[in-house]
Amino acid sequence: MVRSVDLVLASPFPRAWHTAELLSEEAGWPTPTRCEALEAGRDPTETLNGVRPHFEAGAVALVGHEPNLSQVVSTLLSGRSTEVRLDLRKGGAACLRLEGSPRAEETTLRWLLTPKVLRSLAK
Repeated sequence: MVRSVDLVLASPFPRAWHTAELLSEEAGWPTPTRCEALEAGRDPTETLNGVRPHFEAGAVALVGHEPNLSQVVSTLLSGRSTEVRLDLRKGGAACLRLEGSPRAEETTLRWLLTPKVLRSLAK
């Protein structure tokens, strides 16, 4: 589903950090890098400002918390944190394509998968 990931940014909170470690161990993704901007309760703009410098690394995976990640995706797609309603849920995943800088005009949603779909793909 994802050809490769160049960088994994993860909230230091235990649940997200553990998920990032599992992705490293099971999917062969890079060892996670601690990113306070992905902590629970952050404003989506604050999160984007914190992760924006890392987008130059190539394919970047963000492992964080809801509803923040859905709001970040909405902001990237539409410019507003509540414009696009997503069913990301805990354990869900979204893949975005960013052309140039992370802005609404340059972001496309490639896919969005719920935890149920991800579990069925693992079988």
